[in-house]
Formats: sequence, C-alpha cells, structure tokens
Amino acid sequence: MDLLVTDWEDLRRLPGVLDAAAGQAEDITAHAVQWVARRDGFEPSPVCLLRPLAEAMDGVRAAFEAAGRTAVAALAELGHGVEVAAREIEASDAAVPDCFPTLPEVA
Repeated sequence: MDLLVTDWEDLRRLPGVLDAAAGQAEDITAHAVQWVARRDGFEPSPVCLLRPLAEAMDGVRAAFEAAGRTAVAALAELGHGVEVAAREIEASDAAVPDCFPTLPEVA
C-alpha cells in the first residue's frame, strides 16, 4: 500500500485511513475464519477420505486469526506514530518564526 502525503490535511487524515485499513483487515480475517477455514466441507460423512483435512482447518483458522491480529496491531501502531509525528512536525513548523531575529521597523 502506498500512502502519499502532500499537505497538512493529508497528514491529518492519515490516521483515519489507517483505521479504515485496520477495519478492512478485520473484515477479511472474519471472512477467512468463517468461510475458508471450515471443517464441515471435509467432514460430510464419517467415511470421507478428506476428513483428516478438517483438523488442518483448525491450524488454518489460527493462522488467519494471528495474521489478522498482527495486521490490525501494526496499522494501529503506525497510526499512533503518524499522530505523534504530525504533532511534532506542526510544533516545529510553528516554531520557525522564533528562529529569526526581529528586524527593526523601517520608518
């Protein structure tokens, strides 16, 4: 994912964009857990030859859940970092005029 920040408003909106991406990661994880990592497709009957794969779906589910948690946590951490950096950049920007000497007024 590429994020292009070209002005202050982009920087201020970025945490919200990252929150939306985290929501999408949660939705994808929920879909994968509910529909991809299903045991029932491998357990239609007690004599189904695919039945051992049903147990593997527990591992698949756990992997999807772990990946989802990791993605959401990483996006939250990034969003927090963006907020901290934005505050520091804005404070630095606001302090720039204080770095220049005051010139005497010309009459």
